[in-house]
Amino acid sequence: MLEPEDAKDLIDEAIERAEDKHDDSERDERAKERKFRDRVSLLVGIFAVSLAFVHMAAAGAQRESLRLGIEASDTFAYMQAKIVRETVLKTATADQNNAAGSGDWAKEAKRLRAPDKAGHGITQLQKSGEQQRETAEHSATIGEHYEISETALQMAIVLLSIALIGRSWVVASGASLIALSGIAFAILTKLGVIL
Repeated sequence: MLEPEDAKDLIDEAIERAEDKHDDSERDERAKERKFRDRVSLLVGIFAVSLAFVHMAAAGAQRESLRLGIEASDTFAYMQAKIVRETVLKTATADQNNAAGSGDWAKEAKRLRAPDKAGHGITQLQKSGEQQRETAEHSATIGEHYEISETALQMAIVLLSIALIGRSWVVASGASLIALSGIAFAILTKLGVIL
C-alpha cells in the first residue's frame, strides 16, 4: 500500500518529467523555428542582392536604349537636313538650268548623297540611323527582360516575408523557385540566349 506521502512524491516526479518533456519539445520547436527564420532570412538577403544586380543591368540596358535612340534621332535629323539642302540645290539647278554655276549646284547635290570618308553621305546616314534604331530597340528588349527578372525576384522576397509570418516551407520553396527562375532568366538574357 502506498503512503500518501509516497503517492505525492510519485505525482510530483511525474509532473516534473512531463514538464521536462514539454520544455524539451518547446526548446526543439524554438530551435526549428529559429533555423527556419535564419534560412529564410538568408534567402531574402541573397535574393535582394540578386535583385540589385539585375536592376543595375536593367537600368543600364534602358540607358543604352535611350542613348542609342537619341543618336538615331540625331542621325536622321542630320540626314533630313542634308536632304533638304540637296533638294534646294536640285531646285536651284533646275531653275537656273542655263545660268552659270548651276553645274556646281548639281555637283554639290550629288556630293551630299554620295558616300564619303566621314560617313556623312545621305545614304550612309540613313543606314547608320537604321542600325542605331535597331540597336536601341534591341537594348530596350533586353531591359524589358531584365525587368521580368526583377519582378520575379521582388515577388520572391514578398513571398518569403509571408513564409516567415506563416512559418511555411511550402511558401518559402515556391518563392525560391520563382527567384531562381528570375535569376536564370536574367543570366540567359545577359548571355544573349533570350531575345
